Amino acid sequence: MLSLPHRSRLKIALAALLPVLLALGVVVYPRLNPQLELFSFHSLLVGAVAVLALLVTAVIGVVGVRQRNVQVVLLSLASGSLTLVYAVHGLASPEAGVAGVSPLPTAAGMPGMPGMGYSAALPVAAQLRALLTAFWLGLSVSPSDSAALRGLFRLRGVLLVCWMAGLSALAALLLLPGPVAALIGRPPVHVLVVGGTLLLAGVAAWRSWQSWRYSRFPLQLGVVYAALWLAGAQVVLVVGPAWTLSWWIYHFLLVGVTAALLTGLLMQGYRPELPLGTVLRGLWNNRPDDLLAAGISRSVQALVAGTEAHDPYTAGHSYRVALHALRLARELGYGPESLRAIIQGGILHDIGKLDVPAHILNAPGQLSAQDWSVVQAHPVRGYERCRLLGFLPEELGIVRSHHERWDGAGYPDRLVGSEIPELARLLSIADVYDALTSRRSYRDPWSHDHANAHIQEQSGVSFDPRLVAAWLRLPSLELEADEEWTWRWSLAVQNGVPEVVH
Repeated sequence: MLSLPHRSRLKIALAALLPVLLALGVVVYPRLNPQLELFSFHSLLVGAVAVLALLVTAVIGVVGVRQRNVQVVLLSLASGSLTLVYAVHGLASPEAGVAGVSPLPTAAGMPGMPGMGYSAALPVAAQLRALLTAFWLGLSVSPSDSAALRGLFRLRGVLLVCWMAGLSALAALLLLPGPVAALIGRPPVHVLVVGGTLLLAGVAAWRSWQSWRYSRFPLQLGVVYAALWLAGAQVVLVVGPAWTLSWWIYHFLLVGVTAALLTGLLMQGYRPELPLGTVLRGLWNNRPDDLLAAGISRSVQALVAGTEAHDPYTAGHSYRVALHALRLARELGYGPESLRAIIQGGILHDIGKLDVPAHILNAPGQLSAQDWSVVQAHPVRGYERCRLLGFLPEELGIVRSHHERWDGAGYPDRLVGSEIPELARLLSIADVYDALTSRRSYRDPWSHDHANAHIQEQSGVSFDPRLVAAWLRLPSLELEADEEWTWRWSLAVQNGVPEVVH
């Protein structure tokens, strides 16, 4: 019998590939592939999907920017690319009444179609749409610390608007009889466009699958479905005759691409215990309570709960560290973007402990040199996980460098002073404070004053002196809210968390 993980993979593979195999099956057996020239239905379908694609593009783009996730922003560009074919469909289809249009009598998307006028705009737009969508899907699953993705996210305020304007101009060119449609319709270019689409979609599906195996983030799974359906739709478009059953399956595959991205995003952020108003406040303002209550997605919450289930003595630690660091950042006057980075980096800072064996994390005495080296690797492990989930350099810097020391004696990179990312320097104070004031397997908790005295002693040694001075100005951090949130995290651990593949 197949193990549970293998059964899960088989179900996902079948769900993603079954529509594609169905479409190819009816192409192979023409008797099962009748002509269905449903012009009015086609008009309604294209119009509805165009509206859906625009809505998804806007929603994904806004959420990606507000949640500081470059992967989500790039997926909004992929969704926007889908609108190209819908726009051209709407203007160049028979039911639109555009001059010279008639149902395509040959295989849709095949090179060498006569006329290369309005009717040719349909397959040409379809090929370009698939290539552009696959490009953004493939780029979205690239490591988020790459120079290209960092540069793109710096343009996030205008990127989506500029891309949609460019797509509109391209759609206008395709609708005009001329060299653009003719060039893309040529066999060599056509083969390159189709091959590039399949390659990029395959890369996106594979990388998203690898990320989903350990994160169980619904958005990663949504990209797997979207990329496979996009590749399948491209194949069906090339080999299937127009206005047949297979051609209609191709259209529904395109609907599936948009729906998969939207469903993955909604499931990733869905928090059934929170009212919609709280979720919206978490997206649109910077109050600490709202940021912590709704600014962290259900999937990130589950991933952190999995970490703390692995190390029961740290139940609630990630939340408390994020809260302490947020208060210090507000004392220093940090802006909204930095506050959001601190929240996410603080929640995720110990995620690499998933790769540390539980018997080492919970050892009652001093660790051996070998075990200590395993523990010291957890910031790098966490960094490697988070860079594949779309988190930005500020969050990645917190995850990787929160155990660096001002004097250079920290780990993993032995950074000195201002070489350490500033948000990591800030969070390290909150991290040590919470570790000292929490009960551990090998000691009782310290008092607030005792912990602060230690932090003051380490000013200029472990910690940035400027940040220590600001920390000591804060009122007591012994918060009643901590008990409530620790209880919530513990309850999540007791009730079980999504399976995590190490």
